[in-house]
Formats: sequence, C-alpha cells, structure tokens
Amino acid sequence: MATVTVTPATFELINFDAGEVSRVAEEVADKVGVGGDVAIEVNVDEAEMLASSTTRVEDGRIVVDVSGGAFESLRKAREFDETRARTTLGLALMRARDRLDPSFGDPPPDDELAVDLESAWSTYIEGRLSRLGVIEGRPQRRIYHFRVRHGFSDRTDAVFNRLWSGDGLTWQAIVEASREAEGDAVPA
Repeated sequence: MATVTVTPATFELINFDAGEVSRVAEEVADKVGVGGDVAIEVNVDEAEMLASSTTRVEDGRIVVDVSGGAFESLRKAREFDETRARTTLGLALMRARDRLDPSFGDPPPDDELAVDLESAWSTYIEGRLSRLGVIEGRPQRRIYHFRVRHGFSDRTDAVFNRLWSGDGLTWQAIVEASREAEGDAVPA
C-alpha cells in the first residue's frame, strides 16, 4: 500500500482528521493501482473552502494539493465528508497514475490543461473509477459538463460514451476524442 502523508497533521479551522484523510487516500490509491512504492503527499489548504484540487508527479511521488472545501460536507460546514474526499482523491490519484504510466503519454500540468481536455480526461477517469467501485459513477452529471465544453450533439454523446467506458487509452487518444467531439476531426 502507498505511503500517504497529510499536511497539516492537525487541522485548526476545519474538523478533519489527518489519519482519516490518510486512510481514505491509501484505500483509493490501492484501488486505482498506485504502487506501494509510490509516496503520496496530500496538502490540504484548510483556509480555502472552494472545492479545488491539482495533482502533479514530482520525482516519482504524487503530490495532491486540495482545498478543504473539496473534502467538506455539503450539509454541515467544516465537517469531513468521506464520499467527497473519495471522489476528489480518486480523480487526483487516477490522473497521477496515468501520468506515471509512460505508455499513457505526456499531458500538460493541471494548471495548463485546457478545459475541454480536462473534461475529456475526467470523463475517462470517472468512468474507470466507477467500474473499480471507488466512487458511484455520475454519468449524467459528467455528460452535462462534457457537452458544455464540446457541444450538444449525437457525435458528442458518442465520444462521451467511448471515453466513459474506455480503458487503456493514451493521452493522444483523449486529445483526438476531444477534437472529434468538437467536430474538428472526422471519426474513424
């Protein structure tokens, strides 16, 4: 199982427990196939309550920077919500796993990722997470986001379905699918 470090070790502004965050991250990492030799750092900005996260791979370790709002209960302010944490960490760790796989390709860093490509990659990731049982899949929510970024058409829906049910895709395949959904490429 991957080694997880959570910062801060003690939360002061929100009612989170670093041990609980670490446990969820370890479980998710195991399910998505992050190797036991990979160190994972989860840095929680407890002062930021908007839901956001970024993932990067540095020297073979995974670094997840997340706002407290991404793990916070929608029903009770400042309280940890394991389901939301599992979803956020699932997306982050699967994205990192893809980046660690040389056959996947070389996607840009999260902060340089175009929104249409982020949407396409997240569709591919969420479909896999759902099949692995990491999260409860939300295809209707995800297809809406995909359509907003790629257009509302039968072609867009067909590309969405391929990404959602896909496995073993490369970064280039995701880029091409996004272009196809937008109508910039002719389907094969």
